[in-house]
Amino acid sequence: MTEPLVSIIIPTYNRSHLIEKAIRSVQAQRYTNWQLIIIDDGSTDDTRARLSSYNCLEFYTQPNQGQAAARNRGLEFCRGEFITSLDSDDEWHPAFLFDGVAMLRKHQLDFVFMNWVTSKSEDGYTSYFAQHRKRYCTQLDANWWLLNPKQNRRLFVETCPSPSSSLIIRRQSFPNGWNPQMRIADDWCMMLDMVMTQDCYSAFSPHHYWTKHIGSDNIWDCRDSTLVIPDVGFHDERVLMQRFRHLLTARERRIFRRRMAIHHFHFAYFSWRQAVASSATVCRHLATAFGLSPTAVSQIVLTWSHEHMQKRWQRFSLVRRPVVEKSDLLAPLHSETKPQNDRQTAEDEPVIQFHPAHTGSVESAAEPEDKK
Repeated sequence: MTEPLVSIIIPTYNRSHLIEKAIRSVQAQRYTNWQLIIIDDGSTDDTRARLSSYNCLEFYTQPNQGQAAARNRGLEFCRGEFITSLDSDDEWHPAFLFDGVAMLRKHQLDFVFMNWVTSKSEDGYTSYFAQHRKRYCTQLDANWWLLNPKQNRRLFVETCPSPSSSLIIRRQSFPNGWNPQMRIADDWCMMLDMVMTQDCYSAFSPHHYWTKHIGSDNIWDCRDSTLVIPDVGFHDERVLMQRFRHLLTARERRIFRRRMAIHHFHFAYFSWRQAVASSATVCRHLATAFGLSPTAVSQIVLTWSHEHMQKRWQRFSLVRRPVVEKSDLLAPLHSETKPQNDRQTAEDEPVIQFHPAHTGSVESAAEPEDKK
């Protein structure tokens, strides 16, 4: 049986030191019927010179317009039955296309998306699905989870589980393209365009099928939270809300408001912690967060307070623990019933856990760590 053509778009900007690894990962695919399209988004480095020796790709250039515009330019040259976009700093594992296309054809799916591991050996998105396994893992095919239209819509309203490098999409189901208005989350907007306007069937594999490079030139990873949150939480989320407002149910609008509230709260926290904003700015974002979703903000505060008090109580218990003298070791026990110590009591208390809807940016409503 003839393998259908897969069109691969790699947008790039000043990543000549990384893009060759991405290209070699395509060349190493077990699946061999592919078309590779490189869109140079106005690079000023030696990208063109480095790629001139490769005869396995189509190379196009354009003035710098951003990653969404570069992907859309690549879409103009796609001839394949399936379309995928690999970021120029990522690498597919050899079975990525072979297993993904096989699943698409076996179940006549609209798209598949696959889990990843970072260059720092961190897992991609298994943790999110582990929390919601009963919701999404309702139908299995070996190592794949099959999702119906209702599950896909709920999943992508709650979070973006599929960076561009994780996806293979059937051309017939593909939307008009990527939204150039988006600063970072153009892949999320494109997927919402699909699942909000048509009944999409998909499959997700929790196995690691690709490697996500983590470095200083990422537009998301490694950037300071006070820089990332305005791009994603304030700008991109607002664009999404405006774009899909007429399609959202009341419950889905609450999810958007809750997520935006968490963005504002975390921005206020990081701005205060790093002393990069005035007290008035911090208070304004806290007020906005509470106005958007009082329940979400209250849960965050309660969770932080509980965790903080637990840590303080444990430290206090260690400090006040009596020193046992040698003579005490020889003394008889006055009672066979030993009272619980403070530390044990603290450990036996139920722990309040709060897991907000993920966006790929805010992974937890517990105290966030500064992005390195």
